[in-house]
Amino acid sequence: MQETQHSTIYASTKSDLSSCETYSPFTHRPPPWYMQGEGWWMVLSLLRPSRKLLKHVKHLLDEESSSSGPAPSDSFRPHKGFRGGIGNVQIIRYDTSPVGPYDELLIIPSAFKPPSESIDQSPGLRITQLYVSTLESVLNGRRNWNTPKKLARFEFTEVVGCSNKIKLEVYALRSFGFTPFASSTGWYFEPNFYETPFFNVIMDRHLPSVNIPVKLKQLPMLDLPLLQPPLQAADPLDPQSPEINCGMIGTSEWKRTRFDLKGSCGLCSFTGNLSGRKGQFSDGDHFPDIQPYRLGIHFPRVYLKVPAPTLLSTPEPGPQINKKSFKIRKTIHSYMPSFPIKRFD
Repeated sequence: MQETQHSTIYASTKSDLSSCETYSPFTHRPPPWYMQGEGWWMVLSLLRPSRKLLKHVKHLLDEESSSSGPAPSDSFRPHKGFRGGIGNVQIIRYDTSPVGPYDELLIIPSAFKPPSESIDQSPGLRITQLYVSTLESVLNGRRNWNTPKKLARFEFTEVVGCSNKIKLEVYALRSFGFTPFASSTGWYFEPNFYETPFFNVIMDRHLPSVNIPVKLKQLPMLDLPLLQPPLQAADPLDPQSPEINCGMIGTSEWKRTRFDLKGSCGLCSFTGNLSGRKGQFSDGDHFPDIQPYRLGIHFPRVYLKVPAPTLLSTPEPGPQINKKSFKIRKTIHSYMPSFPIKRFD
């Protein structure tokens, strides 16, 4: 594959990341984040995702785990703690965010349970693959919420002769480099993307607009927090420049985030348009080979608030009750005869 280049200039600024004690070209944007944009939702499942989808997601995460070294736990395997529910793919074009405009493609296969050692066992939604169009979003998303963001190039174009149809092509990152200014006050970031997209879809908004007001809090099946496992450390952006790698370090805590979404929505349809693969949306290598419902949701305007996450709590170290032994003792006690107690004065 050939490569295309898109250079970006970053100036040197003081980083707010606690783990980085030096100067960084990136600025930490802590939560809450308030964002606005246009969105599309592709519905994958209503109760349980297909075995094929889970197999694809598991395969991709296992590959990522092995490429980054041994995973610290089963948290990185999506089949662990699976609960079911509504699965979806989201495409959002943010024109307002703390890190400026950017595009986003993500998949939430379903809801999952937290690790068994967590005190709060309520399930949450999990993002397993997530691509964005700017490096600032990658670094801040990983740091703030454990979201596994990766950089990609997004191309939105109107289909010729049909203004209601939009084609989206997403290109994976192949390689990148950082070139310091001669004055040493900033860097050129030079990403190289594959020329063939790994995700290609045509979104048709020709259907009658319904414009139904939607608030996530009014939809019990979707009003679940985001529950993200710890992130493994990603490959350093530049081995020779530690100050550039602040956002790529791993995390060690589970994070639960109760986000809020609202806006008006209507219906739209989706058609897979991957070259050489009739009707297919994605290549199965960079993104799962999905088979969504024909009809989905279009948000002409969506408003999203993402607050600071909470860390999952675990029991304090100390004597633990043997639940099995306790149950046996309780059963034996229930069969013991009850004798009257005679009092001696």
